[in-house]
This record gives sequence, structure tokens and C-alpha cells, in this order.
Amino acid sequence: MRIGFDAVSLTKERSGVANYLSHLVRRLVEADVDLQIVLFSPDKICVDYDSFINHPRIRRVALDLPREERKKWTLKYLPSLLKEYAVDLFHQPGGGDMALFHPPCPVVLTVHDLGPWILNTFKNWRKGLRYKICNFIWAQQASRIITGVEMSRKDILSHCYVPASKVVVVPYGAEPVYDGEISPEQADDILRKYRLLGKRYVVNFSGLNFKRRNLDLVLDGFARFHREVSDDVTLVFTGAIANAQGAFDRAQRKIGMLGIRERVVTTGFLAEKTLQVILENAEAVIVTSFYEGFPQSMVEAFAAGTAVIATDRGGVPEIAGEAAVIVDPYDPTGLAEALKRLLGHDVERELYVEKGYERIREFTWQRTAQETLAVYRSVLKV
Repeated sequence: MRIGFDAVSLTKERSGVANYLSHLVRRLVEADVDLQIVLFSPDKICVDYDSFINHPRIRRVALDLPREERKKWTLKYLPSLLKEYAVDLFHQPGGGDMALFHPPCPVVLTVHDLGPWILNTFKNWRKGLRYKICNFIWAQQASRIITGVEMSRKDILSHCYVPASKVVVVPYGAEPVYDGEISPEQADDILRKYRLLGKRYVVNFSGLNFKRRNLDLVLDGFARFHREVSDDVTLVFTGAIANAQGAFDRAQRKIGMLGIRERVVTTGFLAEKTLQVILENAEAVIVTSFYEGFPQSMVEAFAAGTAVIATDRGGVPEIAGEAAVIVDPYDPTGLAEALKRLLGHDVERELYVEKGYERIREFTWQRTAQETLAVYRSVLKV
């Protein structure tokens, strides 16, 4: 069985799609000794992913296209590559909002969630219409659709009008990839680089530019906590910090207005090893989305042994169980109180760490790979 993937996400800085794809292909080749994987991309794959995809049965086909030609990647180049490399099945790991084309083989589509559709966070109506049309048509075209939580499955069925049998829930995984590989000296160097060595801090994965990530709750809740309790805790934002729709500038103004500028660190996207160190040394992780499919940041925090505060929206309650402190996404006072609970009481924080360890046993990339293989076999009837 030869599976082709669109690996464009692996040519860019770390993202949720790249995280999903890199972990999945690594575990797929371990799960099936006869499986061959071909990663197709319009540009070279970043070296950050070498540890995941350096395998004799994982082949890279990177075209190194000029920038203008990369826009035509899906329509102009990918269909012929799938034929040339005799791919049995094409897996699109990044959802259905990419350019439409007619693949020469069956398609499995991963739709992580329909957040932009549900929350209507589009820059303008044209972008919204394109997103909806592309997702709808891809959903019709795909042989199977994989998603991480039951909530997303219901959204796909409701908005894309596909048979219930077509959409399969396959939870994603999380695990410390670099267990035992990071020395204390290396960890200290990473923390020192981001001015976190010896400091107490909490982490939020929002970056500073996504409406659906509920930045106001994080900033208002942390500022209230900072005023009432502590002046020695830092708030760390990882993820995108580009100025999409002016959100970064707005965030910076608000940080200054709240008087917490000296207590906020932004890192941008982080390599997996760096992120693991920062998570393992954090006091807590805050997951504050208005809407999220499978909450990857939360399970990564569980795996790192870090307590979690999360909002009660999207797929979060489904995956959290009782392993996270749950807050209302419109209640900064509730977030401040949750921070007081976890950062002011070591015993309670450790209790949530242990609950997270228990919960993470259900979410492994080995399980994700096995259940994804079952989807492939059901499509190809092998």
C-alpha cells in the first residue's frame, strides 16, 4: 500500500497540521511494515521534521518551485505526481479549504475542525464563501473524512451534508518525543534564550493574532491575577505573532494598557524540542479558544506533566474529561481564580498533573496510526 500526502505544511514553520502529519507518518511506517509513504511538497521540507520522516519507506518529492508557481501547486503539479508515483490513496492532512482538483486515486481528508465556518472569522465574505465551497466540495469528493473529536464530526455532517458513515473520529496523540535526549544544560539554554530560566510562568498557545483563540480572556484574566496575587509570574505566548488583521498591534496596545508588558513573553512558533522544554517547566498551560476541534495543546501539556486550565467550548470538554480546570471563555475573573488555585496550591496542581498523565494514556500517536490505517484499508478494501 502506497499512501501519498500533501506535505506543504512541512515546508513552513511549525503548525498544527505539520505536527499532526509528522507524528502520523512516523507511526504509520512503524505500524505496517509493508506501507510506503510519499510526501509531496512544492518546496524543501524543513530540517525540523527530519527526526520524524527519515525512514527508508518514507520518500520525499520536493519540487523546489518558484514562489509564484507554488500557488499552482495543488492544481498544476500534484495530480500528475500522484500518477507518476503510483499512489494508491491520497491523504490530505490539512482540511478541505485548499484549491480543488481531481485526484487520480481515492482521497482521505483530515478536517481538524470547521472553526472559521462556525465562528465566521473570515476577513471578508469572499474568503468565507471560498472556504465553505472548498470544504463542501472536498467533503463530497473524499472517500473518508477523519476528524479528531465527535463534536467536529457532528459539525462536518451538519455543514457538509455527507453520509454519517463517511466521517470517522480518530483521536490524535501526544507524547514526549525527546524523552531522555535533552540534557539539563540544553534545557537551561532554551529557557535562558526566552528569559524564562528560574522564573515561574504559564503558557498560552494562542500566539497574538487569532480571533478564535480568545486573546482578551487570557490578557484580562492574567492581568487580574497579576494585580491581586503575584508579580513574579510570566505569561508566555507561543504560536503565530504575525499582524493578521491588526490583531498583534491591538494585543500590544492592550498589554501596555493592562500594565503587564514586563510580564509577557512572545516566542513565535517553536521547534518541538524547544516547546517540550518550555511546557515541562511551566506552572500551567491555558487553553482558551472559543472553538477548537481536537485540543492538541492540551494533550501536549498533559504529556509534559503540566496542569491545564481550559475553556468549556468545542472539543475541549470531550478530551479533557476531569483532567483540566474548566472556565467560561467570557469570564476573566474565573480564569484569574483558576490561576490562583493552581499556582497557589502545589497539592492541587499536582493532582491535575496526575489526572493529565492518566488521561494521556488514551491519546497516543500509535493509536492514531492504527486507526488511520484501518481507514485506509476500508477505502482500498485490503
